[in-house]
Amino acid sequence: MKEFLRSVWRWARWPVLVLGFLYAVLVGFRTFMLFDEEKTAEAVAQIHAQKITLADITGQNLPPVPDQAENDATLAGIDKNNNGIRDDAELAIFKKYPNDKKTRAAALQYVTTEQMYLTKVFNTETWKAVAEENGRAGLCLLDSKADWEELKSLVSNTQLRKNTRTKAFEFITSHGDAEGTTCDVLVF
Repeated sequence: MKEFLRSVWRWARWPVLVLGFLYAVLVGFRTFMLFDEEKTAEAVAQIHAQKITLADITGQNLPPVPDQAENDATLAGIDKNNNGIRDDAELAIFKKYPNDKKTRAAALQYVTTEQMYLTKVFNTETWKAVAEENGRAGLCLLDSKADWEELKSLVSNTQLRKNTRTKAFEFITSHGDAEGTTCDVLVF
C-alpha cells in the first residue's frame, strides 16, 4: 500500500504544485487589483472634493511670489498655501483680475482643474473625474471675462507640464456632468 501511495504522489505532485502556484498567483493578482481599485476610488473622491473657497477668491491667504526656477523644476510646482492652485497661476489671476471677484473665482476654479490633469490623473477613472470637474469649471468660466487658453497656458507653462497634460489625455473616455452647481463659490 505504501508503494502505491508513493506512486500516486509521484504522478500527482506536479499537478498539485502547479495548481497551488497558480492559486497563489491568482490571489496575489486579485489583491493587487483590489488595492488599485481602492486607490482609484480614493483619488476620485479627492478630485470631486477639491473646491476653491471664498478665502481663495478674496485673497485672504495669498502665497508669496515663488522662485520661478524652483517652481518650474517640478510638475506640481509650488503651492505654499495648500489650496490646490499653483502659486504662480494664482498670483497671475489676482494680478489680471484685481477688482473682478466673479471672473477671479471662475479662473481659479478652472486652473485648479487644469492642474489636476497634471497631478491627479493616472487611469481612466481619475481622468473622467478631472474632466467632469473641468467641465463644471468651464461652465462657470462662461459667465466671466477670462480666456480659457490663457488660463491653460498658465498651468501648462513648461514642456514637462505640456507633455504630462497630453499624456493624461491618453486615458480619455466619455463622461457625464459632475454633480453640484457649476461654480464652487457664487460671487455676485
